[in-house]
Amino acid sequence: MAITLTLLLIALLLFLGLKSVCAAYAGGTSAGRRTLSKLSRWEQKRTDAWAAFPLKQFLALTARLVYLDEATAAKLRKTLFKAELNITPQEYTARKVLTAVFGICLTALCLFSRFYFGIVVALLLTVYLLMRQRDALNAKVRKKDFQIAQEMPRFVRTICRSLQSNRDLESVIGAYRKVAGPELGGELDILLAEMKSGNVQIALLHFEDRLGSPEAFRLCSALRDMSLGVDQTATLEFMADDMARQARENVKKELSLRPGKMRRTYYPAIGVCIAMILYVLVVYVIHNLNSIV
Repeated sequence: MAITLTLLLIALLLFLGLKSVCAAYAGGTSAGRRTLSKLSRWEQKRTDAWAAFPLKQFLALTARLVYLDEATAAKLRKTLFKAELNITPQEYTARKVLTAVFGICLTALCLFSRFYFGIVVALLLTVYLLMRQRDALNAKVRKKDFQIAQEMPRFVRTICRSLQSNRDLESVIGAYRKVAGPELGGELDILLAEMKSGNVQIALLHFEDRLGSPEAFRLCSALRDMSLGVDQTATLEFMADDMARQARENVKKELSLRPGKMRRTYYPAIGVCIAMILYVLVVYVIHNLNSIV
């Protein structure tokens, strides 16, 4: 029975893997076109599986049992805030714990039923889910950093020109906020709120810490000096030109990496196909040897 299930699963995965490889090699299929046409609807209908019953209850219970030291929790909290995920570090870690527990239970079930190929599939599925969770978080952070870096030259150049006629830093940043992009605009909202309620120097330090980029460090250093009366117009102009050049380099780098990323999308399918073929050969050889003995 286990051998029959194994062969059926191999046949299914082999079919899906070969289909993915052929589609990627051909450069597009009707299925691919249907996928592209439904992207917007998928985006609207996408729901968080962790918010559904009973995963939500399990997640809340596991989050209470998760322990994170203060430094790790602060670093993870900063990353989650930058990725705009409204969850705590304990909840994010609890998701990984529950995924690992699910993989262990599935592996134990396959081992108990002597479905040995299922053990490999369960382990690969667990690793895939853990890597997907990590990559999804990193992708959101990289996307936000990229968007902010692309807008930063325009932001610096606008501030530089505005400060020549108006030395009120808060009003200059508030004026730019009306035309800012969504990523940088959210950070400017926090900056303006802190500038109105507290010290300008502290607000700029917090803004620099949230962005965490060399460009933000240079900009906030110059703005702190200007808030103290030091003229940094020439520095801001040079900074804007340098950031614009760096933004163009980032775009070229992103475009150069896309062909490699497209090729890597079907590498896992090729690996799965090779692994399944080798497994079939090994099972066949072992079965024949048992028959001879």
